[in-house]
Amino acid sequence: MDALKSNADIIITGRVADPSLFLAPMIHEFGWPVDDYDLMAKGTVVGHLLECAGQVTGGYFADPVKKPVPDLDTLGHPFADIFVDGSAIISKVEGTGGEVNLATAKEQLLYEVVNPYSYLTPDVSADFTTVHLEQVGENQVKVWGGTGKEKPPTLKVSVGYQAGFLGEGEISYAGCNALARAWLAGEIIEKRCKGDFSDLRIDYVGVSSIHRTDFHHTIEPYEVRLRVAANAPTAAKAALIGEEVEALYTNGPAGGGGARKYVTEVIGIVSVLVDRQNIIPKVAFFES
Repeated sequence: MDALKSNADIIITGRVADPSLFLAPMIHEFGWPVDDYDLMAKGTVVGHLLECAGQVTGGYFADPVKKPVPDLDTLGHPFADIFVDGSAIISKVEGTGGEVNLATAKEQLLYEVVNPYSYLTPDVSADFTTVHLEQVGENQVKVWGGTGKEKPPTLKVSVGYQAGFLGEGEISYAGCNALARAWLAGEIIEKRCKGDFSDLRIDYVGVSSIHRTDFHHTIEPYEVRLRVAANAPTAAKAALIGEEVEALYTNGPAGGGGARKYVTEVIGIVSVLVDRQNIIPKVAFFES
């Protein structure tokens, strides 16, 4: 808010709650009191709908079979016409791809919402169950409603810490019995490495690498990519994972190819709550 009052051309911040980036200009433009929590909630709802860019215009929503969205290659960036009472019309630039409709707006409204009765931001505890949506035109959704309660006494802080190194190795098997050969390769790696890596993970990409199961479906793929990963306290130890996978070329099942190995330093993130009274915002102004 202090930066907006300065008429700065560009404002750069540290980590800011996504909807708050949109709420601040509303407060600045309309002169909303920051202790009017119903208005803070309404502005937060609009900000939440806009915060993920092309998501409310069909990105992340799209499914070519069940929820087709046109022209994703030119997906339009959303914008909102916002009124002093906190209502708004969500739309997109004319002539761009994607679409804005009740389905895209509803999915975005519920996105990353744990408790719709109390969506917490540094500005307000917003009740999303009182929000109304209406399709008022092509690629135009009107949003109004939303009520709020006092902002929480704490702020969330994301703390980064050094979390060791991730070692990865990948190799592909294709053709007849590809899955059986990939399974055999995975068994070899597990027997050789399990004692040294407590969190060893083995995935069969294309079969069970996301849900970690095939849900009892009979799958016989023509090609499978084996991925092995584990955390380690040092880069040297993490590198052993890739070395073991690469060794499968000549010391494992027939036909392995395309092996790659990686070592990545891991920065872990833990979220904690701190008393907001201990946080003192500071604004610095720079002239070009």
